[in-house]
Amino acid sequence: MFRTVFIEMKKTFYKIFLLVFAALFLLIFGITAFVSYNVDKATQTRLLSNEETLLSAEHTVLSARLNKITGDLIFIRESLRLHDSEEGYDELIQEWIAFSNSRQMYDQIRYIDAEGNEVIRVNYSKDGAVSVAPEDLQNKKDRYYFTETISLEANQIYVSKLDLNVENNQIENPVKPMLRISIPYYDNSNQLEGIVILNYLAEDMINYIRLVSTASNGSVFLLNSDGYWVYNSSAPDKEWAFMYEGKENVSFAFEYPSEWAAIQSGGDGQLIYPDGVFLYSKIVTSDEFAQAHSNYQFTLGSGDWALVSYLPSSSESGKLFTQSFWQFLLGVFAENYQYYLLLLPIAFAIAFLAALNESEKRQVKYFSEFDAMTGVYNRRAGLEKIEKLLASSKSCSTNCICFIDINGLKEVNDTLGHEAGDALIKTVVDGIKRNTRESDFIARLGGDEFLIIFEGLDIDQAEEVWSRITQYFSKINETGANRYLVSVSHGIEEFDCGMQRQIDRVINIADEKMYREKIQIKKTLKVIRPEPIH
Repeated sequence: MFRTVFIEMKKTFYKIFLLVFAALFLLIFGITAFVSYNVDKATQTRLLSNEETLLSAEHTVLSARLNKITGDLIFIRESLRLHDSEEGYDELIQEWIAFSNSRQMYDQIRYIDAEGNEVIRVNYSKDGAVSVAPEDLQNKKDRYYFTETISLEANQIYVSKLDLNVENNQIENPVKPMLRISIPYYDNSNQLEGIVILNYLAEDMINYIRLVSTASNGSVFLLNSDGYWVYNSSAPDKEWAFMYEGKENVSFAFEYPSEWAAIQSGGDGQLIYPDGVFLYSKIVTSDEFAQAHSNYQFTLGSGDWALVSYLPSSSESGKLFTQSFWQFLLGVFAENYQYYLLLLPIAFAIAFLAALNESEKRQVKYFSEFDAMTGVYNRRAGLEKIEKLLASSKSCSTNCICFIDINGLKEVNDTLGHEAGDALIKTVVDGIKRNTRESDFIARLGGDEFLIIFEGLDIDQAEEVWSRITQYFSKINETGANRYLVSVSHGIEEFDCGMQRQIDRVINIADEKMYREKIQIKKTLKVIRPEPIH
């Protein structure tokens, strides 16, 4: 039964299936998209909050470290003031060694006199701090940090740029990030005696940033004032590019010019670009060094730094911010497609049941309007069709009713059986259909009686059509394929819209005409052919 219904109702089934599936899909897809949208928004908020918290923590670490360095520099200078005599240097050196071992973050602590000569130098290594012997001390009068510092006032501090340590014109390997901070030293008589300088091992603060950055969902950068990476959690090979020949374009500023321009504007903020999400915190180095030492002025060897947290658009986190609306919908579909596939059997079942119900309704409607054997209108439906024709405005033109009766049907049934009789009826109806227009229609009144309605034809035109029909029957009879002859009596009468209430009378007139013709035909008609002799 399923196969029969499916074949008969294929178009209906497909239509209902598509409509139901589309409705269910849109409903479920809309719900999942709505839920995914809200989940994504919550995730975005959580991600931004996490990255902002990390940036704040990193900024706090840097601020504390830079402020501590300033305090240490002032402490070292004041300790020198307390031991400002050659007799006191031994004790001072021991204090500086102890201080260096305690801090473990100063590569060198030095006192350089006004002529550029190193007077005291304490070096720190993994084996501990040591004082450099007098014969190994050097003159540094031509070094930039000396010339920059020696010209400052007593309350001024010089901070070099953050770079890599260089020994004998070669970058030290493994690399040693270095920051030099120095202050002029004036004795108790306010005479310039030289400078005090700390070589800060910047790996100390970078390690703190590295530790905090492990909780990031993306990459964490520390950028210098020129936009070069000092720290890059995802690509360490891009760090310190400004120190190497041929790497001038290996920088954040070069790779992300628009983002860098926005970051340089200052403050903290976030940027959403096609490349991803950038959260940044500007580190105003002069403020950080002077945080607890506002009575000092700072001269900087470079500008401000920037901490950046980067969620690339290629990552799952970054994609949440940079994807288009259509990419979001595609992602929702890809994530939940297995649930959408479950809608197929549901839609199939609903469509099948609906198509089956529709098929049953159509069958009921069909058998209430059409003759089961011939497929033409039955009596009730045929008469209703005529009434509708009369009621329509265009039907005021002349129409014709042709009343027909199949001659000898009873004799065929009695002699050859009802199957032959049914075949005769079907042959007659088929012949009429073949020789009439689509606008014409046939109604079976019952048994061997039929009506043909010729819309828009007068009697003469209708008779011409009937003539073609009878010629068709004659050709069938000439073949001799059947044991019976096809013979039909007819009667035609005109009607128009003014005769709506007289249609029964018109049918009766056509019936009378048919009956008179039938009497004449029956006088000579022999419906049953003799059996052929073999």
